[in-house]
Amino acid sequence: MNRFNIHIHRLCFLSPAFLGDAEQKGAWRTPPFKHLLRAWWRVAWAAEHDPGDWRRMRHEEGVLFGHAWLEGDHSEDGSPVHARRSQVLVRLRPWKQGKMKTIPRLRPAAAGRAASSELYLGYGPVKGAGELKHPAIDAGEGAELRLAWPREHQRSMQRTLALIHAFGTLGGRSRNGWGSIHLEGIEPPDLTPYLRPWEEALTQDWPHAIGKDGQGALIWRTDEVSDWQGVMERLAAIRKAVNGEAGSRERPILNQPVTRNPRGRGRMPSNLGFKVCQAGEGAYYGLIYHLPHTPPPVAEVPIDTRLRLWQRIHRLLDRQAQRLANGR
Repeated sequence: MNRFNIHIHRLCFLSPAFLGDAEQKGAWRTPPFKHLLRAWWRVAWAAEHDPGDWRRMRHEEGVLFGHAWLEGDHSEDGSPVHARRSQVLVRLRPWKQGKMKTIPRLRPAAAGRAASSELYLGYGPVKGAGELKHPAIDAGEGAELRLAWPREHQRSMQRTLALIHAFGTLGGRSRNGWGSIHLEGIEPPDLTPYLRPWEEALTQDWPHAIGKDGQGALIWRTDEVSDWQGVMERLAAIRKAVNGEAGSRERPILNQPVTRNPRGRGRMPSNLGFKVCQAGEGAYYGLIYHLPHTPPPVAEVPIDTRLRLWQRIHRLLDRQAQRLANGR
């Protein structure tokens, strides 16, 4: 372990997390954290390399995080390696079960009234009456996160943690703000290296950069409120407005599958990410960010159609929330 750097951070959730174990019961588990590390490591990698060279990215990712599929990997003596263990070690203490069984309804159901925010943003894990399909990890719960990695990867892994602190969410429906992460002892990153003109980023089929336009980073912040429930209420209203802007014909461009829409094919998470953030004691706000990319399910849609849709959504988000022009 003397060639490894060891880091210990207190991690807590700012909104309930739908993490499941083998029995689909809410539980702290390391695999989702490993997946989150890999996802934001790719963004950190693309900030210093050509994002079009995805083969190189996949090779370096496999060598660092482990693989059972990579061709062309070799050990230090030159012999081929057909499988490799991860060099990034992750431990959570303590391991415990989630106990949250219901989410207080943020808006009581009523005839003609839109679905409550926890149902709209948590469809699937959350049932109609605010009950959870499986126990969740409640907001405010935390654990000790222990990480170790080779010293030569110190820079990339530190940048990865900073990105997770800023944008990371975990578990079911995490793109909608559930399972929002706060890492103690991590400073917010300078986002300049991770920004790329969104039209250029849209030409790649993997999320590798946060978009920007002439006004700055495509990151928006809601007003502050006193609890996470208020943030989710606001994010739900914004998500509904975004879906309404797209309409039924263009919805498959944003994310797939789309409920009751036969045109949606395959599976594609939204380019937009939502997160609950903490501004201080008793102060929370929502963050919306655009990770532009075009995976295969919508690659056949004309580029002009995709560009026009995202331009409309950017204008809508400018009306709905405050743009962080400098990415901070």
